[in-house]
Amino acid sequence: MDLNLEVGKFMKKPVFVELGTNMNDVANLMAKQKTDVLVVREKGKVEGIVTEMDLFYMFKNYAFPELAGQPEDIKDIKLVKAMMSKASKDFMSACQLYGVHPCLMVGEEDTLENAIRIMVAGGESHLLVIGPKGDVTGTVSPSDIIKAFLK
Repeated sequence: MDLNLEVGKFMKKPVFVELGTNMNDVANLMAKQKTDVLVVREKGKVEGIVTEMDLFYMFKNYAFPELAGQPEDIKDIKLVKAMMSKASKDFMSACQLYGVHPCLMVGEEDTLENAIRIMVAGGESHLLVIGPKGDVTGTVSPSDIIKAFLK
């Protein structure tokens, strides 16, 4: 295991979603793109990230409680309605001064070891990857790091 490998070699390309996108569309985009993280932006400016755990949190704490006691055939309809009433901005890790959690970043040339340290210290499982020009060039998660060790 070489923890000195560069993050940029193992990051995923970013998949973007607009700030006000409802969580139903967030879930559909994650499934379509086969990703566990979306980069949230507004008018081209990166505002944060939303992960599969944020989506699960929304299901667990907002969508499913609204469905308690409903017959199964009605649950499907109400789940979509509940998801459409929640927006990405309500559940994302923010790169600005608002939001539930901070958005953590790492450079393309940083090492996997540094990425792990940032994840552990910050309590976050996904990092934005920043290129040499300061733009978002990818994301990195624990699964990406584990795959690096399997190569």
